[in-house]
Parts: sequence; C-alpha cells; structure tokens
Amino acid sequence: MQRKIHHVGIAVPSINEAIEFHITGLGMKQESEIIEDEVLNVKVVLLSFPHQHIENAYLELVEPLRKPSPVDEILERKNRLYHYCIEVPNLKHALKTARENHGIIVKRPTPAKLFNGRLIAFVWTTSNYLLEFLEKRK
Repeated sequence: MQRKIHHVGIAVPSINEAIEFHITGLGMKQESEIIEDEVLNVKVVLLSFPHQHIENAYLELVEPLRKPSPVDEILERKNRLYHYCIEVPNLKHALKTARENHGIIVKRPTPAKLFNGRLIAFVWTTSNYLLEFLEKRK
C-alpha cells in the first residue's frame, strides 16, 4: 500500500500570528485559506516552503474554533506538535490495520473542509502519539 506523509499538524493559540511568523520568519507560503471547520471545531490552514523538494509535505496550523476543542488540551500542555498525517489509498483498510496493531481510533472517518470533504480519521498509536489518516482522492 503506497503511503506518504501529507502534513504535520501544529496546535496554535492564534492562527493569524502563527501564519505571520511562518511566512515572515521562515519564508513559508500559505497554500489554503483559513478554514473554519465546525464539524471538527477547529480553524486550519496549510503552509509550505516555496520550491520544496518533498511533494505535498505541508505544515497544518490548527487553532481551536470554540471551547471545548480537540486541541485545547494540547495547547494547555504547551506541546504544540499535534499529529502527523499519512495519506492512504483506502481509509477503511488503514483503520483496520491500525486496530489489528492495537491502535485506538479516537476520531472516526469524518469529512474535512480543509481537504474538500476528503475523509480523515485519527488513531492513538501504541507509541503514544496521534496519527491522522487522510484518504487519497479517488
């Protein structure tokens, strides 16, 4: 099964301040509009490095939309690295494999506005980190 890292998610208290820092301070560029995803209760945006050599490896900034939000606890702990995301051709198969390897599904398949309705799901791994699966476009 072909997989690749699609993005790394970072929780931020202010998405606008974080965008400014990453663009001005690190030379990144904004790849999407700021999306308010009411279903996931977050604001999100994708950034990338211009002329990056890794195709489609993005940085996703994630801000709580309203309380309670899935990223509140992460921000309270001051652990900003939130998750990394793997793009998979078949989400059901990826979740089945994760479960068979003792992963815990913490967010069932849900359409994500940032990815134009493509399905995402989150798994807590046996190594104690959060992994997101993004279903590849069909």
